[in-house]
Amino acid sequence: ELRQVDFDCLLAGYLLNAGGTVSLSALALEYVSDADVSDIEGSSLLVQTLREKLLDKLREIAQEQKPGKTVLDVFSRVEMPLIAILRAMERVGIRLNGSILTALSKEMEQEIESIQKEIYALAGREFNVSSPKQLSEVLFVELKIPTTNLKRTKTNVSTASSELEKLKSEYPIVALVEQYRERTKLKNTYLDVLPRLVDAESRLHTTFGQATAATGRLSSTDPNLQNIPIRSEWGERIRSAFVASPGKLLVGADYSQIELRVAAHLSNDAEMCAAFRRGEDIHRRTASLVYNVPPESVTDEMRRKAKAFNFGIIYGMGAYGLSQSAGMTRDEAGKFIEEYLEHFSGIRTFMESMKKFALEKGYVETELGRRRFLPEIASDNRQVAASAERMAINMPVQGLEADIVKLAMIAVDTCIRERFAGQVSLLLQIHDELIFEVEESIAPVFAHEVKGVMESVYPLQVPLVADVSIGKNWGEI
Repeated sequence: ELRQVDFDCLLAGYLLNAGGTVSLSALALEYVSDADVSDIEGSSLLVQTLREKLLDKLREIAQEQKPGKTVLDVFSRVEMPLIAILRAMERVGIRLNGSILTALSKEMEQEIESIQKEIYALAGREFNVSSPKQLSEVLFVELKIPTTNLKRTKTNVSTASSELEKLKSEYPIVALVEQYRERTKLKNTYLDVLPRLVDAESRLHTTFGQATAATGRLSSTDPNLQNIPIRSEWGERIRSAFVASPGKLLVGADYSQIELRVAAHLSNDAEMCAAFRRGEDIHRRTASLVYNVPPESVTDEMRRKAKAFNFGIIYGMGAYGLSQSAGMTRDEAGKFIEEYLEHFSGIRTFMESMKKFALEKGYVETELGRRRFLPEIASDNRQVAASAERMAINMPVQGLEADIVKLAMIAVDTCIRERFAGQVSLLLQIHDELIFEVEESIAPVFAHEVKGVMESVYPLQVPLVADVSIGKNWGEI
């Protein structure tokens, strides 16, 4: 067990420079002067000096912030307690049924070959679909697909997914290429690799990055278990290979639409807050308002577009980005944005206030005090400034969401130690979802308990809702 760890230089540096590259050597160069270094013999004294300098800097920033909601509070109450929890999660790992993935890999191979044949038929010849050069030649030279609005590389028209996305609804070959790439990636990243990474007990151990994402989100590497597609049949089938040990079940607890709930809370938008308090489907409500139809008349297509806008707008997307994600023209997207912000005027005010704050101060903060510096918002380059504006809107939302999930992990860990010691292990955090392995006999009791803990961990102006499910594998939950 980790004991008596009360300070971590890397985490302190990360909170002082979220979004930048953080390493101990870089921190030593920045915070420990040559005069200090010359007096120091041995690395432990260097770390001690670095600790003092970083602590001074955290305290200095905390002086400017609201008491109880400072960067120092984030450090001591969120990040530091999380170290031991993440260490335990990495050590326990999650059980993997490798034979399921091996069978899926063979099936996937046949599907990839079938897609490949369809591509060859439409292209009129065989070629290496994985080669950007050959693919560009087939699509844009031989098949003469228009290249208007597509980016170029030094030698060809780009075949990056972001570019092909613009064409796939009109050209079946492009849609097939995207399918081919997705299937190939799943096979090469998960199906063929994961079974080789398990330990002697068939358990897979990921590594959680605590000092990576500028918003405070955790990352997962070696292997990345946060990247398995959620809404695809193959993603679900891959998840079914992650199983509970004999005599145990998996419990999944997932925050429902937490980003939008946080956006409603921070913006205090009357319409959005009221919809969440009434327990309405927020995407249906949005579509009803924007399209000016009763909720019962909202079609699946209307709801899908409204959903793209609900999430896109809090990511700071403009008309072009939203037209791509919602599958509509740029003009339609522009009109939709105006309608949207007319009805959700609190969101408009929040977005403008965040941009203004970032321009004046050079940074934005989460409600808890996590800070991200954005000096590029004052750039003369419009693209650079616009990118920083998007971060200024998104970071307070996604950052508070990340903090709430971390607070939930700490609260649930306390609950496990006090009430379910030896019977429950927290295995994974997949952004807004926590996955536990639980003794079969107490699974329903624990599921009820974890729901209550997660929903009461941080007071918002709208209800915080956690959906909890129980199953024998990750696919079932």
